[in-house]
Order: sequence, then C-alpha cells, then structure tokens
Amino acid sequence: MIFTNLHNHIIQILVTVILLVTLTACTTQNWYKGAQSAQTAQCMKEPLSEFEDCNEQTKESYDSFKENREQLIEENTAQ
Repeated sequence: MIFTNLHNHIIQILVTVILLVTLTACTTQNWYKGAQSAQTAQCMKEPLSEFEDCNEQTKESYDSFKENREQLIEENTAQ
C-alpha cells in the first residue's frame, strides 16, 4: 500500500515536471515570435532606406536565437 502511494506520487511529480518544461519552452518560443512581430512593426516606421536592414534582423529563427543565446551565456559564465 505504501509503495503504491509512493509510486503514484513519484509519477505525479514526473508528469508535472515534464508538463512545466514543455509549457515553458512553448512560452519562450511564443515570446520570441511576439518580439519579432513587434520589431517588424517598428521597422515599418523606419525610412524605406533603413527598412530592409531593420527587417533583416527579425528573420532569425527561434532555434538560431536559442543557440546563440546559450553560446553567449556559456561564454559569459566561463569568464
């Protein structure tokens, strides 16, 4: 009986952790896409001569952003 309750409790904790990790990843990616959209809207306010350069900065994929971010964190931690 005690083993079953402990086993169920561990399963509940694991499921909760997996859900939290999954939801956090989705939230971060959605945040990034929202920031990209805001930057694109800001670029539309720029003069035409600066629009293309400004808009080019918003085309980085989330995966590329995440990889670059992790690399910078790693570099700063090592110092």
